[in-house]
Amino acid sequence: MINKASLIRAVNKTTGITLREASICIDSIIESLNDAISRGERIELRGLGTFFVKKVTSRKTGIGFIPAHSRIYFKPCQKLRESVWNIKKTKNESVARLAEQLNNNE
Repeated sequence: MINKASLIRAVNKTTGITLREASICIDSIIESLNDAISRGERIELRGLGTFFVKKVTSRKTGIGFIPAHSRIYFKPCQKLRESVWNIKKTKNESVARLAEQLNNNE
């Protein structure tokens, strides 16, 4: 799992700046992203994806009424989608090979 502390260490390692300076950088990026998304701005980060806000209309459910609100969405870039798809594909292929081996041994 990657968290804020691991991002700070990664910035420190790759740039050579101190952990304190890296922490300030990460905090600044997070604050800027939060401010932009709270204003409803679209955030495009090449190599990662796009964050955007959509308005959701109010609706009535079996439980009650859900008022209109905004929701944050993330659309991964093509490269990220393909890398995740390849991981899933590889995992599924491994399971299929294992199942085939088990069937052949019976």
